[in-house]
Amino acid sequence: MKKIASTILVFFFTTFLLSFGKESDPMKVYDAIINPVLEAKCVSCHGAEKDKGKLRMHTKEFLVQGGRGAGDAIIVKGEVEESELIFRITLPKDDEEAMPPLEDQAHYNPVTEQELSVLKSWIKLGASFDMIINDLDEAGRKAAEHVLKNLPEKKLSATALLIPKLPEVPPANTSTIEKLHDSGLLVMPIAQNTNALYVNASYKGKSFNDESIKLLQSIAPQLLWLNVARTAITDKATESLSNFSLLERLHAENTTLTDAATPHISKLTNLKYLNLYGTGISDASIENLRKLKKLKKVFLWQTKVTSKGAESLRKNFVDQKIYATLIKEQSNLTAQKDQIFNNYDLELKKLNAVMQQNSAKTEDTSPINDKCPVSNKPVDVTKFSNFEGRMVGLCCDSCKAKFAKDPSSYRTKITNFKPSKDFENSLATVKSKENSKLEALENVGKKLREISSKLNSMGPEINMGWSVAQAQK
Repeated sequence: MKKIASTILVFFFTTFLLSFGKESDPMKVYDAIINPVLEAKCVSCHGAEKDKGKLRMHTKEFLVQGGRGAGDAIIVKGEVEESELIFRITLPKDDEEAMPPLEDQAHYNPVTEQELSVLKSWIKLGASFDMIINDLDEAGRKAAEHVLKNLPEKKLSATALLIPKLPEVPPANTSTIEKLHDSGLLVMPIAQNTNALYVNASYKGKSFNDESIKLLQSIAPQLLWLNVARTAITDKATESLSNFSLLERLHAENTTLTDAATPHISKLTNLKYLNLYGTGISDASIENLRKLKKLKKVFLWQTKVTSKGAESLRKNFVDQKIYATLIKEQSNLTAQKDQIFNNYDLELKKLNAVMQQNSAKTEDTSPINDKCPVSNKPVDVTKFSNFEGRMVGLCCDSCKAKFAKDPSSYRTKITNFKPSKDFENSLATVKSKENSKLEALENVGKKLREISSKLNSMGPEINMGWSVAQAQK
């Protein structure tokens, strides 16, 4: 009884909150949804006890203040795409800058599509802490209703983020790091008990350019991870970039880099992670990227690189014999899939023709109905249509024409309507054949997915596209 009562209370409470025109104590978007989502998925790393990246999100004031770097806010009111919060949430889940981080699968707690929809709507409309749920756009309100019924719970990770073995490097000059901090760059150790450094220049945006890269030369012996995403660097900057011989991770997404940059990037022989999403590179860069023998992950979506080019890159890192065998199997299965379509579609065409014939013929000598299904007027026995093997009476030529356009929509208006046996049998045959087709396709599809998975596991992970739905799988 308690469970039933609780369910009823939740229903009426939610209905009240989401209804239009209710002025008494309307629910605020931030208090009801935004804050609970942040509490569940962000505050463990960005809260009172821990402020990763000097960012705290447990209060309104800290959320507005933003993080370290150039002191930029993570929310730009009215600008969804410019808001760092949305950018981090929608990164691939295994990106080291993604929020929340993927520490281990068992405790991974990503932002859902509905929660993201509310966040986007809230930011787009000004990110006011006083905004009520009814102020959101239609998509935001629908998402809000879902989130309210499924408020997230905190999931604390049981394992720490695994850090690979790092190279031993001498410490960087303290004054040098201070100067870099003063210029607005985020400079911090990769992990505890290491001198290896991570530099994030993405916070500076377009104020970080080709000349700015030169500022990093002084910490080249310590620089292991570098983020210059969304900055103003050009191909010219990669000439300086090539001097960072220890570099293992490079974020250069959403920059103007072209194929002219990759000869210099190819000199970064320790590179394991490379993000070139949203740049101007093409298949012409594949030969250079092949030189990165340690490459484990590369992001090439929204570039001019084709699927053929991506596979050409992968092929460079794999056992050629095994790769060729899998490709051949994939090709054979694809041909088999096409054959299934052709064979079944031909059979279904014939079976559907028989079904149509059985629909058009009838042994009825008079209409099976007294009232016209279109107008509900008495039928004229001279006005009728054959439908699913039965004679259906209409009242006039106008209703007959309407019925002929979409007879199925009037089925429920024909009292006790039942198709003829011949039609039912032909319909059952068609459905059986369609099910056989789906089963045959699924069997082949399963094998294709297995081969695709094997191919994707060979060589570096090449990301040619990503979505929130995928990120959450």
